[in-house]
This record gives sequence, structure tokens and C-alpha cells, in this order.
Amino acid sequence: MASDRFEEMVEESLRLVRTMTRCQFAVGDMALELEPLRDHGGHLPLEGEHPQGVEASLRLFAESIGLSFHTVRTYRWVAAHWPVEERQEGVSFEVHRILAGASDAFEVIRNPPLNEHTGERRWNGDAAKRAMGWKTDIPVTTQEKVAVIRDLAEDESVAAQAACDLLRRPEVAFKAMRDRDARSAVNQAQFDQAEFVEEGFEEELGEDGEDDGIDDPVRIVHGFRRAMEFTDLIGICQGFVAGASRLVPRLRGQEFTGTQLQLVETQLEKIRATCDWIESAVATGKVDLDEALAQLLRDK
Repeated sequence: MASDRFEEMVEESLRLVRTMTRCQFAVGDMALELEPLRDHGGHLPLEGEHPQGVEASLRLFAESIGLSFHTVRTYRWVAAHWPVEERQEGVSFEVHRILAGASDAFEVIRNPPLNEHTGERRWNGDAAKRAMGWKTDIPVTTQEKVAVIRDLAEDESVAAQAACDLLRRPEVAFKAMRDRDARSAVNQAQFDQAEFVEEGFEEELGEDGEDDGIDDPVRIVHGFRRAMEFTDLIGICQGFVAGASRLVPRLRGQEFTGTQLQLVETQLEKIRATCDWIESAVATGKVDLDEALAQLLRDK
């Protein structure tokens, strides 16, 4: 669709929304005139008037104009909370309805938020819900997206599967472990899992005798931890090689004193010993330092 036509449609729709808002407030004002909103919602019949409740009166009014009782009651409630002088031109009835419950509604509605898509300050339904701390139809902020995920993961089996899927992403697992409470929970789970295994219990299986398909989050975290440690090890080795490749060519033609040569030889000896240690640890899984190597690495 051409952008010019889109703009025309937006402008025409805005005019229609303004008209619709005035109509909704007008119906609300008439319902309010018929049944004023009181602190406790009572209907006060006039002298000689047949006693009739607020609901019955509003239902009759709604049926007479072809609207539902709920719609008329909502229009009446919104109209009662927005005096004519406080109603904002160009702001939809829906936004007025949402913001009506704010303690400082008149001030809030006069300060619309910035719409990142249009670059204009304008109210819409989601912006009003966000101002009220309600759940939005389309989550935008991190908190709103997290709230949606929490709602979907109320069931423990769903939450467990979602946690497993998310922890398969290294960056997610890394950030999760930076949270003290999350890290504490994982550590406790590791402890509980270890006790579970030591006591001889087996994993719960499905009715067909097979795994229920939900991976153990603790095992996933262990796997990521090993993967990150391996990556760190490769990074250290590559860093040393890259640094040496960059620096050694610059030494061409330089002369070193005896003391400097001795210091370089000492450091190279430590590097060779460390490389042997790494090779042994990778091959055997044993990471213990013998006394000679420990002493060598401690010496400056």
C-alpha cells in the first residue's frame, strides 16, 4: 500500500475515533443523568416514582438504544470519572477508561508517552495499560515479556522444559548464573541431585519405561560450565600464540643484557611446564600440581 494512502487512512480513522469518543461520552453522560453514580451505587427514587434498582433502570435504557447493559454501565462509569473539562481531545475513550483508575488521572493523561514508532507523544491502549502497570496486549519491555513467559510457565512441567531449552543457550546460562538467587537455587539442586543419586534412586520414567523427555537442568548447567571452561582454555592458548606472533618479530636486531636473558629463560621454563601440565590434565583429567611445578609457578 502506498504511504500516501496509509497516511490518509490514519487521518480519517483519527477523525472517526474522535467522533466515536464523543458519542461514547455522550451516551455515558445520559446514563449518568438517568442514574447518577453514588459512592455506594444506590438509586434514589423520586417521590411517587415506582421503586426500581439502578441495574433495572440502566438495562431498560440499554435495551431502548440497542446496546448491552455492560456497555452502557461502562460508558456511565467512565463519564462519571472524567468531567467534561478534563476529557482530552484526540484521546480515545478506551484510554480514558483505562486511566480512570489512576490516582492522578487528570495529570497523567495530559502527559502522553513517546511512541518510538511514530516519534510522537500520543496515547494508545498499550501505553495506557503500561502507565497503570497492567499487562499489555503486545509486550514490549523486558519486564512485560518476562511476565508473559511466567504466565505461560505456571505449570511446573512446562516451566522445567522451558528452563532446559533456555539453558541450552550458553549466553543465557552465563547470565542466569550471575544472579545470586538463581545460582543458589542451582547449587541446591546440585546438592539434592547428588543425594538423590547416592540414595540409589533412579530417574522417573514414563509409563512406557522411557525417559520423560525432560533434561536435567543441573546436568545442562554442568555441560555449559565444562564448555565455557574449555573455551576459556582455548582462548588462553590462542591469546598466547597471537601475542607472541605479534611481539616476537619486533625483537629483530635488539640486544638483551644477561639479566634480561635469564628472566626470559625463567618465564619460558614456566610456560613449558604449564603446557605440560595442560597436556597432562586434558589427557588424564588429573589437575594436581606436583611440588616442583607448584614451586616453579610460585617463583617470580
